[in-house]
Order: sequence, then structure tokens, then C-alpha cells
Amino acid sequence: MKMSLDHRHGSETLLHGEFGVYPTKDIRYALSLTHTGLHIQRLVPKPEDDQRTVLSLLDMVGCHTLRNHGSSDKFAYFSIYSYPLKKKKVTMGSGRTRQRLVRTFRVDESTDYSRNRLIAEKWAIAIKCLIQGVPIGSETDFVPDLLPRARRLMLLLNPCGGRGNALQQCHTHILPMITEADISYNLIQTERQNHARDLVQSINLEEWDGIVVISGDGLLYEVINGLMERPDWEDAIKMPVGILPCGSGNALAGAVNYNAGFEQAMGTELLLNCILLLCRGTLMPMDLVSVTTCSGNRSFSFLSVAWGFISDVDIESEKYRHMGSARFTVGTMVRVASLRTYRGRLSYLPVLDAHRPICRSITLSPNGSLSSFHHAPLHRTISDMGLCEERNIMFKRSSAAFDTNELPSFETPSPGSPTALHSTSFSFDALPDHPQKEKTLSNDKKYHTPHSVNGPKDDLVPPLEQPLPKSWITVEDDFILVLAIYQSHLGADLFTAPFSYFDDGLIHLFFVKAGISRAALVRLFLAMEKGTHFEMACPHLVHVPVQAFRLEPLTRKGVLTVDGERVEYGPIQAQIHPGLSNLITGSQRVRLTTF
Repeated sequence: MKMSLDHRHGSETLLHGEFGVYPTKDIRYALSLTHTGLHIQRLVPKPEDDQRTVLSLLDMVGCHTLRNHGSSDKFAYFSIYSYPLKKKKVTMGSGRTRQRLVRTFRVDESTDYSRNRLIAEKWAIAIKCLIQGVPIGSETDFVPDLLPRARRLMLLLNPCGGRGNALQQCHTHILPMITEADISYNLIQTERQNHARDLVQSINLEEWDGIVVISGDGLLYEVINGLMERPDWEDAIKMPVGILPCGSGNALAGAVNYNAGFEQAMGTELLLNCILLLCRGTLMPMDLVSVTTCSGNRSFSFLSVAWGFISDVDIESEKYRHMGSARFTVGTMVRVASLRTYRGRLSYLPVLDAHRPICRSITLSPNGSLSSFHHAPLHRTISDMGLCEERNIMFKRSSAAFDTNELPSFETPSPGSPTALHSTSFSFDALPDHPQKEKTLSNDKKYHTPHSVNGPKDDLVPPLEQPLPKSWITVEDDFILVLAIYQSHLGADLFTAPFSYFDDGLIHLFFVKAGISRAALVRLFLAMEKGTHFEMACPHLVHVPVQAFRLEPLTRKGVLTVDGERVEYGPIQAQIHPGLSNLITGSQRVRLTTF
């Protein structure tokens, strides 16, 4: 029997069949596969006992075919791995989290094992095609050649990120899920700052389909700039990059999660969402911003440039790193208690193109393939490539340890066989009209001094020592903070620019002028957790979308950060380079923005 259309869901039925289920022998199910999910109906004698469930395609990561070791078993099996959202237990608090669900079905249509195997393989191929976005229809011949080869990812893990539990999270959640998704990988633990940056400069890009960091945003900053330092940077920067949040800030992961239409999440919930999206593998172009500091060093940023309150909190809260993301809450309270103001000159090139989407200048106010059924398993290693303490450890996962509905006695064939930190000095004589000129500035903490990278020419900004064009707007004032951001999130729980897209070609420039009360500043950041800060009557907060900006600090001491990394203090400028890189988002643009 074959259904032509699922009228309830308005989706074409791709496959339909009746199967047994493992381990129970007497219960049978009717399965219908559509473009949105797997519809499961338990076959029972009485209609009033009808039981139907749906496994959403959005929750699936993979499907494997299986075979019993017993020679007398003529049945074939296929297992579907999904991670649906379920309510947390009362002891865990409110909200929902993803829980692993495995459904294993027995193909018993024929007394011939080969025939049953082909049916199981057909369903596995169809489900994999849907997960990986391969176009299929009810008339498609589901053969192994439909599937692309298994993806090969380089996983870079910072064992010191966040609370230092990235490796544990990797073994508990990341590796099992990407194994179910048939992704081949090498896992490398970084051992020092700029380790990842140096590594990606020398790898053979043809061996990889993506580079994924298991850390916070700082490690991805290293990867992007390492790619830009290669002689073949124009090709290298197109290497898909991804992030699995195991750091403190996790801003980009928050943006990826939001772009996919998921509810705002933190911690393990955010990590599971991001692994799920990584398994799907969809790419989107991502803007990068070239940043030039006072010494002439140029780097590329994917997240933000910050001065004042935000950068102070970012750097000063390092002492609370053991607290994970809570370090920023503590750091914010400490800095609010002794609020600082900074004198500076901020110049920017506003976006005047009426065809640009979404934003306007505003001042906020109240208003590998299945070649056969049997083949050698994919080589999945936790490899140091000569770099890690753990060497040549094979990741082996017992499926029975995760779900009792698995087939523990079954064999599961795989479906597809900047230079070192140093101190520097900066002359404030270069700053015009500065009230307290001094020869040098010595910072207590070391900062990130990037190499000079390659990349497209900065055609919108003149060199730092030259005056700006008359088309630019300049504001000289006392500031609490200046923030240039190009993602929707500044942290996993800081929904700073809800209107921002990965590839909108915009720098969203925010600044808060001096005069705001401590209470108002706290309310502002609390509202930012939900993205409702635009609804506040806060005349001190200004937002303007720009293509480039220059910031000239006129206060002797301060902190500047790029993507959360401290850089040399002094004049700094930046401009947008639209769609320069590729980000693994696992989804196309599915969210709606009314701003």
C-alpha cells in the first residue's frame, strides 16, 4: 500500500511500509516518511486504540542499517537516531531539553535476508537524504549514489575553555551524535594560545570539509585569522567553519541557535542544539570585519569590537572563569558598582543605501555514500596529529549504554565507508586635544597582538594616520561603552542585535553615553537577555548600522577587545567585508524579524 499525500501535514509521502520493532516481536507499525518527518502508527485491532506519533525530521541526526550476528536471522533492521525536545524533570527546573531517542524497526517482509536488507537500506538512504538536504520525491530511486560521501571535520577543542569541561562534553554528547550522523573526524586538543591559528596555516584543506571549534568564541577567532594568513587565503577562508559551545560567552553559538528558530538556550541545551545543526551541515555566508589597530596590525573579526564597560567586564571577569557563563554576571555587577566613563572620538560611515534590509539608523527612545550494506567502519579517531597528550585513542561507543532499545548484539555497518604575546607602548601624543598626554601606556595584562593578515583591501577606510572623508559622521563625547557587533548575540544570553543576520553586510554600532544611572544600565542589560532593550526609554543608548568606523580613545587607560580578545589600546578602525567566510549553521534563515 502506498499513500500519495499526507493531507494532515500537506507533505508528499516518500515511503510507506509495515514493520516489526526491536526488541518486541508481536507489535507492528505502519511507517510513512514525508519531507517533514516519520509518521508512526501502531497497528492494533480496534480503531479506538489507534496510537500515532511523529518523529520530526528537524530532530533527526542519522539512520543506520543493522544485522543480527546470528546466521539464522533473516531479518534486517534500521535504527533512527533523534533528539526531540522534552520537558525537564521537576528537579531540573523548568523548560525543555533534548533527549536521545532511538527507534529500531525490523524488516521482515521476505524470508530472504538480501531482500530485507535492500528495504532497510532504502529507508536509511531516504532518511539520510532528508537530513542532508538532498532533493528527493516519491518517484526517487533510493540508491546509495544519492548520498554525498561522509563529511570529514577537523575538531579543535580547547580543554581550558569555560569551566574546563569541554573534553567531557565532547565524549558525552558531541562524538556520539556526530558518529550517528556518519561524520568522520579528527579531534585535536589545543595546548597554547594561537595553537589553532598556527595549525590551520599548514593543513591540507583538501582533506577537510570543515573546521569546528569546541570552545568559546576566542578559538574561532584564531582559526579565521590563521586561514587569512595562508598564501591561498582566498580559497582558505571559504573553508566552512562551525562552533560547538563549550566556552564562557558562546555568542556565535547563540546566533546560530537563534537563526535556526530555536528557543534561547544555555549550557548543555545550547550545545545539543548546535550539535544537531552541525549534523545537518547547511552553510550560510558570514560577514567578516577587518580591524586595524594603532600599530598597523590587521586582523579579521566575526563578532565584535568593544571599548569601555563591555570590554572591561570581559577581561576583568577572567578571574571568575571557573564559574562559566556566570562570570559575566559577576563581572557586570562589580563594574556597575564602580562605573567608569571614557572620553573618545567615534566616527562612522552610516548605511545610506535604502535597499539594505531590516535596519535604519536610530536613537532608541520609548517609541560519503552507502556503497553497500556491508563495509568497513569509518575511521574515527581522537588524534593529536603530534600535538595532544592523548595519542592514538580510538573512540568506541557502545550503543547499549545509551538506549536499551538498541541492538547490543548487532553489528552496525557505517553508511560511508598572532605572534607570541608581548607588551607594547603607544604614544598618546598621536591623540589630538588629549588632556593628559603621556609618552607610553603600559597595561597590566598582556593582550592579543595579531599577525598582519592577508585579505581584501579596506576600500572604505583611509589609513589610521589620515583624516576621514567628509561623508563620515563624528561624535566626540564621554561614553560608558562603545560596541560594534555583527551577530545577533553578544553572549548566549545577551540578545544584543535581534535584527542582525550573518550576511547582512552591516556593522551594528552601539554606544551608551555618560549620564546613564547605574540602575538604568542594569535594567538595560537585563532587558538585553530577552532582546527587549529596544522597548526601553533609554535616551543614552544609540544604535546605528554602519559599513565602517574609527574609534579614537581620549582617555589614557582602557581596554579594547576584538571578539573578546584583548588588543593594543589606542586608535582602532574597522570595515565590513560581506560574505567573506562560510559558517555551518545547519539551517537556512528561518527566523522572522519585525524590527
